[in-house]
Amino acid sequence: MTFAPLSTHIHIFSPSSHQANHLYPIAPVTVKMSPAQLNKRIILCCDGTWMSSIGEKGADPPSNVTRIARVLRRNCLDGKPQIIFYDSGVGSSSSTVDKILGGAFGMGLDENIREAYNFICTNYIDGDEIILVGFSRGAFTARSVADMIGSIGLLTADGLDQFYAIFNDYENIGDTKRSLSKYLCNLEPYEDQHDDSKAAWIKKRKEDYVTWLKCTDGKPLYTRDHYVGHAQPGQNKEPAKHDIKIKAIAVFDTVGTLGIPPAPILGIRGSADQWKFTNTQISSKVENAFQALALDEPRFAFRPALWEQPDKKRANLKQVWFPGNHGGIGGGWYDQQIADITLAWMCDQLSSVGVEFDYDRLHGTFMKTLEYSVAHPLPMVPPQIPLLTPHYAKQHLPLPSWTTYLWQRKPIPWAIAHLCPPPPTTPRRDPKDCLQPHHRNCDLTLGPNRGVGPRPWGLGQIRYPPSFFQCFVGSWVRTPGMTLRVDPDTNADIPNQELVGTSERIHSCVRVRLAARGLGLDDLAEWKCEALTGNPTNGARWRLERGSGFKRGEGGNVGAAPEVGGGRSDVYPADKLYQVESGDSDWKWVFQKAEGRSRNHREPGVTVIPEEPLTGYWERHLLALTCGKTDVWRWAQDNPPSEFSVDESA
Repeated sequence: MTFAPLSTHIHIFSPSSHQANHLYPIAPVTVKMSPAQLNKRIILCCDGTWMSSIGEKGADPPSNVTRIARVLRRNCLDGKPQIIFYDSGVGSSSSTVDKILGGAFGMGLDENIREAYNFICTNYIDGDEIILVGFSRGAFTARSVADMIGSIGLLTADGLDQFYAIFNDYENIGDTKRSLSKYLCNLEPYEDQHDDSKAAWIKKRKEDYVTWLKCTDGKPLYTRDHYVGHAQPGQNKEPAKHDIKIKAIAVFDTVGTLGIPPAPILGIRGSADQWKFTNTQISSKVENAFQALALDEPRFAFRPALWEQPDKKRANLKQVWFPGNHGGIGGGWYDQQIADITLAWMCDQLSSVGVEFDYDRLHGTFMKTLEYSVAHPLPMVPPQIPLLTPHYAKQHLPLPSWTTYLWQRKPIPWAIAHLCPPPPTTPRRDPKDCLQPHHRNCDLTLGPNRGVGPRPWGLGQIRYPPSFFQCFVGSWVRTPGMTLRVDPDTNADIPNQELVGTSERIHSCVRVRLAARGLGLDDLAEWKCEALTGNPTNGARWRLERGSGFKRGEGGNVGAAPEVGGGRSDVYPADKLYQVESGDSDWKWVFQKAEGRSRNHREPGVTVIPEEPLTGYWERHLLALTCGKTDVWRWAQDNPPSEFSVDESA
């Protein structure tokens, strides 16, 4: 059955209980279009925990999800509309109860999933493109919506009449204790299956449920997962069938902890509720999947949820590791330099599938960060004292903000002297965060810091998580290339079962930061990147080596930036890009075998992680703006971090 539009008007409608948090009016809007331009691009932007586009009294720094929603073109250069839906994160309302329950326990996430999925069902027309963007639990929301579309398709008008009941059935399809009478259709009972048998039982239940949704007496009823194209004039062929697919899903550091968060020090594994919504495997209906991951997130409750493709590669998958903690990768700190790098990278990934961004708005976003860095080369960090804990990550106890004036340490240089010459006077750290919207005449700009200058590309401040308690009850060091599968029943890692086909990469700013001897979390000491160079969690040691880590046909070529906006140089000027040379990204991280490893130390299935080539338009635009007086990118090419590199002379 074809759901073809009957007119050249698109009706946009978004029912939501979070109306005040939407970036754009949700009242019905009619857009008149020519028949050749009927298809649109639906872009869902799902923000992270405690994140809202309007912020706390408008002063909070925006997340990358908010910034993406604000810099998207409303209409592409070829006339295609980009319809934007923004959903604020759980715990983002002004209610203290919501902040606690939503932020700590993820309550309300199912409502976010319902709203996002419902928006697509309501607005999708045959041939539309679906783009999902998310951060943190918003990334989990986006992935859950993708899995829902992949599993049951899109609900029809009749299906939407039963939406809440269908959603509850889908959410609890693997619940072994739920009464069969609560489902809308007959399903197989649970017969004490476990492990693979239980997974097969859940899969069979989903298949039976979808069959029921699609068909009653041979007629489509509640859902559809494909559409029939239009017959071409003069052709006798039957119109082709097309699957309803997700063009791209782009997420920043997915975490899905719901219910009771894991706390190893207390013997708590946490709730496994998140596995009711999604899993680690990419749906076959997803064409492109991109994820930016944080190397320096110490909270065990914020374990990253990577994708895998264990069988056959169906989607174009990229998962790239960056310096910084969870909030730094997704945006939200006052110093957004690292978040700008992940933002530019993600905009390039989305540009590669046709998404278009407003040049002036995105350029202005980068300039705001540069302006902040000029005024605040040494941003405030909360005063803290070292604390001995029985965990992998070094812990520091935050002190009250008023002690900032009593607990001032002399700032250490943010790079080696060649890149960060000593200023004429002793620099001082900002005593508090700057809330001013503009920083050119900021009252926090301190005289002693005028000679310091902004930190160049890749060397921006990275921060400890603000919650000491979240770290204390369970901390660790993340494990690139060695992430384990999680048991959906117990929420515990499954020993010796690594994710397969994760397509992980290391961003080039990691190499640059190590070469320049940039600073670690909260500017306390030189950054060592323990996740790669000496991981206490699992004993892993990776070493940097020259040469491409990609197999033939992977990785992309360094040279001209991929085309954006149909190659319109009048809109996207090519002369504003950093000139990356051939071979600049020929670096890889190689697993280093060591003598005398304990039984707890394991070797990964994949022993080489390639460096992500810096080829995109927006990344090169940002690098041209922020490479520094002494070009930090070119300097790092000629001066690799020898302490963490393979000795090529050996």
